[in-house]
Amino acid sequence: MRQIYKGKITWVDITSPNKEDIEYLQKNYRFHPLILKELETLTQRNKAEVYENYLFLVTHFPNWDSKKQTSLPWELNIIISPKVLVTVSYNEVCETHLELTEKIYQKDFEKEHLTDTVKLLHFIFEHYLDFAARQLVHIQEKINLIEEQIFQHKQQEVIPILSFVKRDILNFRRIFRYLKEDLASLDRRGPRLFGENSKIYFDDIVGDSLRVENIIENFKDTLESLENTNNSLMEHKINVLTKIYTTICFVTLPTILVISLYQTNTHYLPFVNSRYDTLIVLLIAFIPSLLVYLYLRKKKLL
Repeated sequence: MRQIYKGKITWVDITSPNKEDIEYLQKNYRFHPLILKELETLTQRNKAEVYENYLFLVTHFPNWDSKKQTSLPWELNIIISPKVLVTVSYNEVCETHLELTEKIYQKDFEKEHLTDTVKLLHFIFEHYLDFAARQLVHIQEKINLIEEQIFQHKQQEVIPILSFVKRDILNFRRIFRYLKEDLASLDRRGPRLFGENSKIYFDDIVGDSLRVENIIENFKDTLESLENTNNSLMEHKINVLTKIYTTICFVTLPTILVISLYQTNTHYLPFVNSRYDTLIVLLIAFIPSLLVYLYLRKKKLL
């Protein structure tokens, strides 16, 4: 699908490009054949290349996938020259692209944004960076849930949630790290092609990316702290249980020893077949354990 918006500049927005779209770009703007070849399919690697009078960018933005419960890269390719901006994406139902389309048809869009390609690029990047920041809300909600469950003594239930959130943060950071490098390259190279007056827009894009990066880094640090807290509480529980089991084994050892002796197949066992033999054997078995318990209590070892 190809949409063309015209004002003082031209914006060509292509979604899921086909052969006709590529031929249109080749016929009307004569971009380098290698660029047109790359636009035909998705590209795994980010890049920022300068040609004679235009820039070519391959960028990937994090996009939340509710089915896989993690952020996946959403590709946006950009060709920008002083008079033409071309954007190429590959997912028609991507929520962030649908939101951008709604903004395009708002009042005064042409007057405010179709006057300069750098201003338009700034508008597009601001939209996608803002969308990325809003997507982080689900991570904040899960971190709040994790914190709540940890201090409700649900350490075991928290572990799967921790794993999923850590994976999502890891994927988001990995995608965003490459995007940040693209934007830094754009900030260095853009003013050479579009003039020093354009630098303020490129600097602002980099600044917005730093804001999103700071949010995700803060979430990463918070999650690591919560994970350490959860591990400490679990370790404390294990230590308490270990102490209890050790104490039980130590205190009941005399009882177990006596009972074991009376189970041996020998010719003579004291008190057997005498009056009150059962009671006597029980007292012999349990009194040492009771004495051991009282001793440990007195020494404040229990």
